[in-house]
Amino acid sequence: MRRFVIIAGGKMVDYQWHAKVLQPGDYIICADGGANHAVKLGVVPHLVIGDMDSIDPRVEDSLRSKGCEFRAFPREKDKTDTQLALEEAVLRGAGEILLLGALGDRLDHTLANILLLIPWSSRGIRVRLVDENHEAQVVTGPASFAVMGETGDTVSLLPLTPTVKGIDLEGFYYPLSKATLRMGETTGISNELVAPTGRIKLETGTLLVALTRKGTS
Repeated sequence: MRRFVIIAGGKMVDYQWHAKVLQPGDYIICADGGANHAVKLGVVPHLVIGDMDSIDPRVEDSLRSKGCEFRAFPREKDKTDTQLALEEAVLRGAGEILLLGALGDRLDHTLANILLLIPWSSRGIRVRLVDENHEAQVVTGPASFAVMGETGDTVSLLPLTPTVKGIDLEGFYYPLSKATLRMGETTGISNELVAPTGRIKLETGTLLVALTRKGTS
């Protein structure tokens, strides 16, 4: 199944790192000002969607001349440009979505982007928010999945439902077996990978899995 990449208009510092994340064959959707990032990454998106209040007019003209599709929405709307991009990706058949430029300086936007992952996780669509320092995904049980990183990376598990039950962890400094985590408690904070791949299983509930790369302050 084709991977979709959504480039949002939030903070993006290390363009070289982000460019390496992209793969041939990715279907790229930019949420409004994310198109400015796309140009710096050296890619032409398939679609730019949003209210077009953040895209550089010169970028828009250049992308239109290269055949990029645009879908414009009113500035006064009930959904963020990133939500519109996510919904469009799913409509176009995405089974896996990588979200770039969604972790930034505005706390409200960062939290909103993380919470946007919840409805898709229950439908089995894997969405990951990534930058050079962090990676976040939301998983709804029953599920079994791998967390890829490096030995020494920090991984925190945060319940997004009152309880998350039946948690098994392999490849972590603090292993768990059939454990229960509760919303509002910090039991799942600051675990650590002891191998490049850690495995997580859960039976019920919804879990935010946040990875912080080794060396991030």
